Amino acid sequence: MRVILKISFALLLVISALFSAYPAISGTPNTGPELRALLIACDDFVSQPDTTPSSFNNVIALRRALLRDKRGYQRIRVSVNQALDGEGFSALAAQAFDGASEGDVSLVYLSTHGIKSGEDGEGFTALMSDGARETYLSSSDLHAGLDPIPGKKILILDACFSGAAINKGMDEPRIFSLFTGPDFKVLTSAGGMEPSFLWTDGLGTVRGGSYFAQALVDGLSASGRFAADENQDGRVTLRELHAHQLRAYGASTPYAYPEMDDFPVFEYDASTASGQIRPVGGLMLTSSVIQRDDEQISFEYTLYEPVRLAYQLIYEQGGIWRFQAPQSIMEDGVLPPGRRHASLALQPGLDGLSGYLLLMVVTVNEDRADPQALLLLSVRTGEAELKLDLQGASCFDPFLGEEAAFILRHNGAVVISARILDEEGQTVARLMQETGSRPLHLKEEGTAIYWNGKTDSGQSAPPGLYRLEAAVQAGSQRAELKSLPILLKTPD
Repeated sequence: MRVILKISFALLLVISALFSAYPAISGTPNTGPELRALLIACDDFVSQPDTTPSSFNNVIALRRALLRDKRGYQRIRVSVNQALDGEGFSALAAQAFDGASEGDVSLVYLSTHGIKSGEDGEGFTALMSDGARETYLSSSDLHAGLDPIPGKKILILDACFSGAAINKGMDEPRIFSLFTGPDFKVLTSAGGMEPSFLWTDGLGTVRGGSYFAQALVDGLSASGRFAADENQDGRVTLRELHAHQLRAYGASTPYAYPEMDDFPVFEYDASTASGQIRPVGGLMLTSSVIQRDDEQISFEYTLYEPVRLAYQLIYEQGGIWRFQAPQSIMEDGVLPPGRRHASLALQPGLDGLSGYLLLMVVTVNEDRADPQALLLLSVRTGEAELKLDLQGASCFDPFLGEEAAFILRHNGAVVISARILDEEGQTVARLMQETGSRPLHLKEEGTAIYWNGKTDSGQSAPPGLYRLEAAVQAGSQRAELKSLPILLKTPD
């Protein structure tokens, strides 16, 4: 399933260049690992809503960004509207990554409908289609097709329920998946129980792409001022890219494997980077947590050109985003370039709300509008009794690539600080610091937390027993709880 976001303004993404579905070569000389990419898009379906040209647009934008990687791509292969099964994917991957060797990097991006699969309905399968025939591409198929490829594999899944491929955002804590180990780096657009989202115009027609892909491209390109590069060192690591997606995309929860990994996904030379800068950048919330009925949603951003702007607040109720009933606010006239501050009030009649909302910023041009940001806020203005529980796996082996997994159950939106303690009660790693919870669509509401077995300094923690300590705040209520001990195994 792919969920389509509807906004009250028409969306238009202009394709400025012809796009080839065949391999493309970057002109930049390669002095390090050889890079290759396979970008896969499906928009034309039989059993699910047609999404044309969303996934196609995603591939166009990502391909354009990847070609700016200063290391140079040897080949970028594109597949559009192919009914790929496991055998077909393996053959395509073998062609796309032919010649890869140890030390090389092979990147796969997949944009399509995702569906739940497996006996427990907690697996991930990509729905592939050419418009006349549909096939299924499971996590096992993806792994089987990529596992024989030498070198590192980066897998970016832009689909509903894609977190299930790495067993993250699930209803129970899981420490490993098919992709566990040193060869794979994975980024997903949603948790294992969450839908992912596309954009449409007011008539329900798909016009743009996925907002996850837009945030991804902004983070990796001059148009978004390489926003994912936190330390501005010219390298975007998986850790930085995951953190950027969490900040810049709010409608679902991106996940990464491994956690806090410094593998370089993208490298650039800012002095030679070029491209049209998006009109809105540097969007920052004063706080992503609202704890009083009269509290304003305050934020700031930079305009790089004169534009007309509108804001929308989308509320989640009963586990469903109310995209059909947004609270819309239009700025008056054309706004001049510069740094701007704005504040919005919650919709009247929502006193005591405990849940989530999205702040959307769009630029408006006559009957068209382009999304610029989709940020998540959590709201806990009510004083319902706070109910908590903490589950965790009993053991894990980080030397095999496994990660400690926990689920903190809570009723309603909360603010969480979480840290790992050793047997003496000393802090080993800080995992969350006053972080607002997100709506993961679990059967019982909660927050998934993962630890890679490393200390705050990046060193491997010694084998032994550890606990997760969580401090939770909801309105004026505060509570702390600790998990049962989890064993960090001794390497064999």
